Amino acid sequence: MKQARIEWQGQVRDVLVNERDQVRLDDGTVLKEGEFRWLPPADGTLFALGLNYADHASELEFKPPTEPLVFIKAPNTFTGHQQQSVRPDNVEYMHYEAELVVVIGKTARRVSEAEAMDYVAGYTVCNDYAIRDYLENYYRPNLRVKSRDTLTPI
Repeated sequence: MKQARIEWQGQVRDVLVNERDQVRLDDGTVLKEGEFRWLPPADGTLFALGLNYADHASELEFKPPTEPLVFIKAPNTFTGHQQQSVRPDNVEYMHYEAELVVVIGKTARRVSEAEAMDYVAGYTVCNDYAIRDYLENYYRPNLRVKSRDTLTPI
């Protein structure tokens, strides 16, 4: 079973998707594609790691960081399955990368490594768009580069 979030009849619903890709409500109702709108799996802030593999750092001629390079993507950036991302006006170079997303399912603070997986609700993928027109320093990506409306399909 897969978990998902949808908007159906004006309400946000958590649903299950079975092995036949049928979307089921908690009362057993099966919805047909087109009767609902897919939403991102969560609506909070996304914490992302930049330059998280050596090839990417070398492509940009940067030295890989010795500590995690963390940046955020706000909820306004998220779009769900089969929704459109919109290129901002006057932007020439939109770069995208496929990323693994770990969905945290409950509030966490000072979690030990041994307990960490208890907080993971699931995994999904996203496209991480960057507006390279405005990239000044990859070690401090600014909001114009990484946190634009609709530019995180997830």
